Amino acid sequence: MSVQSVFIARERLKNLLVSDRVQCTPDAVERLTKELYQTVSKYMEIEPGQIDIEITRTDIHIKYMGENH
Repeated sequence: MSVQSVFIARERLKNLLVSDRVQCTPDAVERLTKELYQTVSKYMEIEPGQIDIEITRTDIHIKYMGENH
């Protein structure tokens, strides 16, 4: 399995787990994550791999990992 395939599989699993926790569809979680990234990128120069967005029923955490993550 390639590194890219592992990354994609990991992201899909993560989306399924998050959607289960917040009780919404995986598509809704993915849209929310993309919109959060787009909003943050309006104010900071970032790449998708530089932030980690964690969504729970009560919180949304956005972690900036910088250039050397």
